[in-house]
Amino acid sequence: MKVTIYFHECEHQGDMQNYLGELMECNAKIVTDSLDYEAETGTIEIEVEHYGEFLGRFEDTDAYEFSSLCS
Repeated sequence: MKVTIYFHECEHQGDMQNYLGELMECNAKIVTDSLDYEAETGTIEIEVEHYGEFLGRFEDTDAYEFSSLCS
């Protein structure tokens, strides 16, 4: 399953790279990323085999709070 996630960065630079790492730690394969470090926003397309398992793990990361998956 492919999922597109939109991110905004916390108040200090460097978070976007951390978000990529946290996605991979949750068993997501990065398909594409379009990160604008100056604007502190980005879009990351991932592929996951088991979305429910991925989301359960991702909800426990710092990146989740700054993603479009956070409700």
